[in-house]
Amino acid sequence: MADEQLTILYMINPDPIFYGMMDQLIIETFQKLRVNVIVTELEELSVIIGNEITFYRKGEQIHFDAFLAYGYMAPKHYQDYMYFNFAVHSAGKITLHHPSTESILQNKLLQHLKFSENQVPIARCGASFSLNTFKQNLRRFNNKSIIKEVEGYEGTGVKLSINHNQSTELFCKSMWNGEQAIIQDFIDDTIGRSIRVLVIGGKAVSVTEFQDNVDFKSNGYSDDFQIQSKMDSEKKQEYFKIAEKACAAIDPHLTIGGVDILDSRKNGIVVLEINSWPEMTFSQDATGLPLFEQFGQEFIEKIISNNRERTDST
Repeated sequence: MADEQLTILYMINPDPIFYGMMDQLIIETFQKLRVNVIVTELEELSVIIGNEITFYRKGEQIHFDAFLAYGYMAPKHYQDYMYFNFAVHSAGKITLHHPSTESILQNKLLQHLKFSENQVPIARCGASFSLNTFKQNLRRFNNKSIIKEVEGYEGTGVKLSINHNQSTELFCKSMWNGEQAIIQDFIDDTIGRSIRVLVIGGKAVSVTEFQDNVDFKSNGYSDDFQIQSKMDSEKKQEYFKIAEKACAAIDPHLTIGGVDILDSRKNGIVVLEINSWPEMTFSQDATGLPLFEQFGQEFIEKIISNNRERTDST
């Protein structure tokens, strides 16, 4: 709990398609932790940049210790959010993620490069930057493969291709739409199953299994979707260890990340990706753990630590 009065500028997600009540739950969490929360819309915000960076809401100057917005957004809204987020970080205030970390978290190709650099086990993937090189690299992948756009989220832009011709067609469609796509090995003994580890402050705090017998992506959009706690699993510590290693590859002090893992008999445990804004309600309901409160406390501790450092340096 905060031991001093802190103020968080909280921006309501302008595109709450995937997240429902998340904004309200997070706001209520901070209010219970005795934090002053200024709730704002993106369109109400502006910034003036000179010798100092000054922030405005509805044309009036505002003062706050940290800025937070949660959830995926439409491209233009996300671009504007990133501009404001960068300004907040540049002013020495706390944001959910460091801007450079955020850029990596929003891009599956960059994540895989960081995972490879830090020896995090992953499903092998390939990136090509023309149709010719894509066709040349196809022979290095099986007929059945995954084609995914590097900036997709919630399973959007992820397709299962059954042969090389279809893979080529999907890659061409992405190129036509101005999107970068990658090809990834299809791990066929984990269809409709994935492990989700929630990491807060660089430490794994919960693990669940997503199950779906209809959709191979197991991301919660079919009527068959289920989520089960794996907190009693004999593999819990193994899942925790690999999830923490994946997060550390991008940021050792990652505020929050939802690490998606496949547990394959053929390929072992491999990391798929880290979600920068993981949906917490599913995991909290399945495990019974106070995950919103843990997230709130971690964010508050970052604010307090940052304020002390700024005070000590003046």
